[in-house]
Amino acid sequence: MMCLGRKLIGARSLLALDFLTVIDAFTRDITSIVDQPAALTVNVRGVAEEWKPDYAIAHKDGRRDLVMVRTVKWLMKRDPDHGAWMRDLVDAMTQAAKRAGYGFRLVTEEQIRVQPRLANAKMLRRHLVPYRSPDGEIAAIDSLADLPKESSVAELQARLGERFDAFVLALQLDWLGHLRIDRRVPFGRMSSFVKT
Repeated sequence: MMCLGRKLIGARSLLALDFLTVIDAFTRDITSIVDQPAALTVNVRGVAEEWKPDYAIAHKDGRRDLVMVRTVKWLMKRDPDHGAWMRDLVDAMTQAAKRAGYGFRLVTEEQIRVQPRLANAKMLRRHLVPYRSPDGEIAAIDSLADLPKESSVAELQARLGERFDAFVLALQLDWLGHLRIDRRVPFGRMSSFVKT
């Protein structure tokens, strides 16, 4: 996780990996992520069960969430009785998290694999190379001063000339908080951005 100084966090499924990729790319207030925090006891229809959340996430504002990453199929199933039992299970997880001082989030592929957000998150993280020369970033930050508040990667490239790749630098500056690339469309060399 780049947002945690390159800390390694486990992912037991591709969906969980996509979840971590999206929050790493676009969430700036995370202070900690614990993989498989301590189990909690949940009561579902009078039966006590052990529940193991996937992640415990702490934020700068003090908020803490327990997160379950699951597919919609896991939640719904085909049997209506099982679906009702799963809703009761999720309610029990919410109450157990609240008793432990956490919020609760059940995250499915419908929230994680939204496009172009997931593709943009992967693109952004691909270009966050920790060992790079700061020359390009410094030149790009200097060039931003000459651009209007709303601009584009193409305009930044025109200011930088051939020496640097403005697209890669725009992604890095987005990460650093100097600008915000339009997330409604796939990131590319013609992407627009707003200086922050």
